[in-house]
Amino acid sequence: MHRSLYPSKGALVKLEDDARGVIHDLRPKAEPNEAQLAMAGNHRAWVALSDLKPAYAPGQQVQHKPPRGRGLSLGTGVVLATRSLGGFEQVLVQFAETGETRWLDWRVLAQAMPVELRIAKRQTGQHMDHAERFRLRMLSKALQIWNANTGAFGRLDIDPLPHQLDVARKVVTSPQARWLIADDVGLGKTIEVGLILHALSQRNRCRRVLIVCPSSLTKQWKDEMRAKFGRAFEIYQRDFRPEYADEMRLRENVIISLDLAKRDEHLARLIEAGFWDVIVFDEAHRLGRSETGEQTERYALAHKLRDRTHSLLLLTATPHQGKTRRFAALLELVRPDLLPEIRTLEMNPEVVGDIIIRNRKTRVTDAEGNLIFRGHDTLRHMVIPSPEMRTADKALRRYLSEGYRASADAKDRMIGRAIGFVMTTYRKLASSSVAAIERALERRLERLQDFDAASALVIPSDEQLEGDDNLAETGPIGEVGAFFADEASEVQAVLKLIRVARLSDAKLQTFLNDVVSPLLAQDQNLLVFTEYRATQSYLAEAIAHACPGVQVAAINGSMSLDEKIRNVRAFNSREAQVMVSTEAGGEGLNLQDACHIMVNYDLPWNPARLVQRIGRLYRYGQTRRVQVINLQSDDGFDNSAITLLLDRVSTIAQDMASVAGEMKDAFAAEVLGELMSYIDMESILERATSMKMDQTEEEIAEAIREAQKARAAEDDILQFASAHQTRVSGGFDFRHMVSFVKGMAPIAGYDVRAEIHGGRTLEIELAEGDIGRWPEFGRRSIVRLTADHAKAIADPSLVPMDFEAGFVRDLSELANDRLIFDGLYAEAQTEAEEHEDVVAVHQVRWQGLSGELLEEELIALSGNKDGAKELPHEEFAELLLRPMESVPASTPGDEDRLIAKAFAPAIESFVSRWAEADRMPSSVFLGAALKRRRQFPEM
Repeated sequence: MHRSLYPSKGALVKLEDDARGVIHDLRPKAEPNEAQLAMAGNHRAWVALSDLKPAYAPGQQVQHKPPRGRGLSLGTGVVLATRSLGGFEQVLVQFAETGETRWLDWRVLAQAMPVELRIAKRQTGQHMDHAERFRLRMLSKALQIWNANTGAFGRLDIDPLPHQLDVARKVVTSPQARWLIADDVGLGKTIEVGLILHALSQRNRCRRVLIVCPSSLTKQWKDEMRAKFGRAFEIYQRDFRPEYADEMRLRENVIISLDLAKRDEHLARLIEAGFWDVIVFDEAHRLGRSETGEQTERYALAHKLRDRTHSLLLLTATPHQGKTRRFAALLELVRPDLLPEIRTLEMNPEVVGDIIIRNRKTRVTDAEGNLIFRGHDTLRHMVIPSPEMRTADKALRRYLSEGYRASADAKDRMIGRAIGFVMTTYRKLASSSVAAIERALERRLERLQDFDAASALVIPSDEQLEGDDNLAETGPIGEVGAFFADEASEVQAVLKLIRVARLSDAKLQTFLNDVVSPLLAQDQNLLVFTEYRATQSYLAEAIAHACPGVQVAAINGSMSLDEKIRNVRAFNSREAQVMVSTEAGGEGLNLQDACHIMVNYDLPWNPARLVQRIGRLYRYGQTRRVQVINLQSDDGFDNSAITLLLDRVSTIAQDMASVAGEMKDAFAAEVLGELMSYIDMESILERATSMKMDQTEEEIAEAIREAQKARAAEDDILQFASAHQTRVSGGFDFRHMVSFVKGMAPIAGYDVRAEIHGGRTLEIELAEGDIGRWPEFGRRSIVRLTADHAKAIADPSLVPMDFEAGFVRDLSELANDRLIFDGLYAEAQTEAEEHEDVVAVHQVRWQGLSGELLEEELIALSGNKDGAKELPHEEFAELLLRPMESVPASTPGDEDRLIAKAFAPAIESFVSRWAEADRMPSSVFLGAALKRRRQFPEM
């Protein structure tokens, strides 16, 4: 059946004599079909529809009004052009809500009153609470935009910090989403990546993601993405083993270890997998070319993958490391289009700001602007080894020396390397605990007694060993028999002495008597770190035996994510008073809620790991000053060397921080962490096969000098990195979301019965007709929504207050409805004379060179009789946070018309100032306005 299309009421039309009017009414069943026009001078006339032509012109605002049952309205837009095509008169409209541009039949459009006209006429609309409706309308739009730009209001198990949101916004809204993120250790680069992926998903730009990282971090990445962002990743060659190219093409979220990916057969699989939306390289400083300019296999891997993605993210806290060529190579990987500037970096250091984002611990703040990191205290408990321990250590050193000699004398290089690897492993375990070296030597003795001469020899790679907290149980795959003559007898002799020493373990007794017992007596929770599982088991058993009734939790690399989470919850709820963790177990888990005291039972050969350990507690959310207790011992060469390094670096850090005023503790912690990251202490100790302190002390001194130079060089160049220079479009957080829902609920017909959990949770009573409307509420009539992620996880009856909740989305849709909700112009009371103005909020969209949407933002301008200027973002965000009290509009005057006209040139100036060659305006709409004025009592 043919259905006629009639013009909309409110359509702007003209007659053959060019007389113009607006359709006021229709008589579609009359013969001929007629429309009543409202003409100039309030004259009205009925005319035949066939005599009408559209009178729309570019710049006019229109409302899309499709006939009932023929689709949803596209909202309000501005006319760009008109045309006649195939006998149809069409209008090109760009819509404010979506930024879309469409050719539409003129009959589905109606004239809309611009906000500028409502400012001039001071037309507040039909609702008495017009000011509150303005606030909620703008708050709805601001929260939607902030979520699209940062991913902040998705179903995430995090409370993002401002710097993390800034990083996400910077990446997501860039013309080229290709960045090197160089935040300090502990600032949450993993969270930043998760936010970026979530925000890109809102834009349909994040279906396939590849994360390349060291083997030791693959499981951590998988667990964090699942637990905090609900994104399921698979680890290549662990969770799946593809045989054919199409198997890889079907995978959407893949994690692969760096040294596996660089191998030809696996790199071929990645290339065959097709295009990736996002590729992430963690620990990206490992990718750089050598200082001679030669490509490493890792660099070649990144070079081949960089052109197979829209978005490339390189993550490292130490991009420079005092090696300029390697640093430049990283920059070239990220932005090959800036190659000329990168190759003249000394003359163009500002190019770093287009490639690197960097945040420092000493500068990051919480949502209220309070500095988060103010330093921590480090205490030392020196351990005096027992005579039995000294005897055992001498015997062990003799055994190790024999092993190193056998390594050096071996005719087969592979066998020599294997022997040296085992000796170094035993030194690391001995540095940790008597239990760890005892277990390792027991395993060695078992292997010697069960040796199969036909077994193959495979030495684990550095990447496989990194993060392995079970070294006491592992070693080369396959063995080579005895390393030297009568090795089994020597191992038995050493084991006998170690077992005697274990009975009077001074380190364990110091730990239990001087650290654990006094702190537990003060009702403190303790986080204890060790490198190895053998030591972890030893400590857990010792604490349980020495402190009856004390619950001990443990996390390590062998546990599943669910096991780790259960133990962390027990610790954070104080069900367990002590947590014993290995590095491989502790990464990515928040332990700061219930604990501020950390004990390092052993000191890792890689001192940078100490900084990472401290970061488990010295992080956002910690309300007390962190106390770090190091158990240090001179019971062997390795521990003495590590103690020497820590003492010297700590002294340098304190000296450098002495000029930093009240921030000196935080600055000292920052310097300490940076210097540690530049010193390869592990290599120094591995080279020290003779275990003589004089030579090692010289190497440590030289390493510290080089670290200081590297830090200075990095600071010089990274001062140009983007971070605090980033222009932030936001300042919105959970408070704004709660304020929005609390304000909208009564307008939508729902009663806010209570505010709990410090105002983060709202208890709302639904209207009877809406019970069962939203799946997240089930059939409940009394519901609770919360902006507290931890509470939502702990209590399934609480519904997260975010844009994945249908209830919140529906409230937002109502607030955005121009016709029903209004909120386009309002007048509100202000107490301050300087705040007497009109706040005009513009919706600005930016596009790239292909017309793709880069960013949408709200720009608030403050206008008065003297002109218009930008309202600071923080002030705008604060303005929308609290309910507004409406005041009746007064009679408009000439000043109102002048103010209304002032905004167009002001927003044009703003857009021109921030536009760039590859980032240009796509659309600009004045979305709503608020007149703030003082209310004087009537005389």
